[in-house]
Amino acid sequence: MKVHLLKSVEVSTDLFTKVVDFLKSIPGPIEFIYDLHATTYFEDEEVYMYQIRDEAHFEKKMAPMESKLTEDILRSFPLERETVTWDALFKKCKQYRKNNNLPDNEFVLLLTDIANKQNWFAALDESMPYNGFIHTDDWDYYIKCSAAFPIAYEVIALVLQKHMFNGLYELRTRVHENPIGCVNDLCIHKREIILKLRTGDVCEDCIEKAAGKMSVHELHHALHIMSSLREKMLFAQNMKKFSPLSTLKIDSRYKIVLPEFNNIEIKLRPLEKALYFLFMRYPDGIYHSSLSEHRNELYEIYGAISTMGDLTEMRYRIDDMVNALSDSASQKISRIKRVFEDAIGPDLAKHYYIKGESGQKKKIDLDPTYFKIINN
Repeated sequence: MKVHLLKSVEVSTDLFTKVVDFLKSIPGPIEFIYDLHATTYFEDEEVYMYQIRDEAHFEKKMAPMESKLTEDILRSFPLERETVTWDALFKKCKQYRKNNNLPDNEFVLLLTDIANKQNWFAALDESMPYNGFIHTDDWDYYIKCSAAFPIAYEVIALVLQKHMFNGLYELRTRVHENPIGCVNDLCIHKREIILKLRTGDVCEDCIEKAAGKMSVHELHHALHIMSSLREKMLFAQNMKKFSPLSTLKIDSRYKIVLPEFNNIEIKLRPLEKALYFLFMRYPDGIYHSSLSEHRNELYEIYGAISTMGDLTEMRYRIDDMVNALSDSASQKISRIKRVFEDAIGPDLAKHYYIKGESGQKKKIDLDPTYFKIINN
């Protein structure tokens, strides 16, 4: 099974990449295909400004069979925002499918920040149910973690729903009106989605609906991804703050993983990794003003990690980072902290990132016995 992911131009590359990484983190028969350069955009005539009157209507889905919106919607209310019809969204999927000569049995799912007329999180095209969209904005209103988690969840939800229901009417009439923590909860009040995101589950009846319509391996792969997203999202929301600490594993490709935290990967840029690995070597810490004394070590570490750029460029970046008058190292330390907090929540993250008061040594508090380095 192939799922092609397309983004509209206003969706950030960082968010899109995180969604793809989450989906691809679990190997299996569902193949997620993407091209960061294949973005689409909406023409002026496809977009109109729509006003949301109050919070109650901001959180409410509109019936997809209505010919027009019956209520107004807003966030700092009243709120006016760009909106498009479902037809406009599905048109982008159809065009991408045509341009890339994709067969009818491969998914094309559009990720877009632009709001949709019915105010849904995601939907499939009734006339071509392998086409669909996911709204990437507003998630911060409902959950306190990266929007990449629920967006990736909705990708899997659409794949499952295509195989569970025959058409939009059946999807609307046979889902769970009262939420039970299943992927097919209707969530007419959008806040109800929190329950199914936290359970990451599919009820037995809904699993039966997919039986025979997708292979057992595909179904298990989809469920495994959902379960993984649930666990990672709980860490990101700081709901696992009392968990025992995980080891921090660095594999032969310099990938940083927390095995006991559901193999959550800490994605740092090469220069950030080089700085982090340097501090791992010095559990007693390093003064910011003394970084220049470790210049050659950083050359060595960064040279092993990075396969991009020539030697001169590499040395220039290191020299800038160890310059006591530059804020390059401070910026990287701040970003390392943010990446850990986004991944496992602030309470657990404080054991793993580099920290220290101004003028004092900076160090990683984690006991060195928790570091596990794989050399081959």
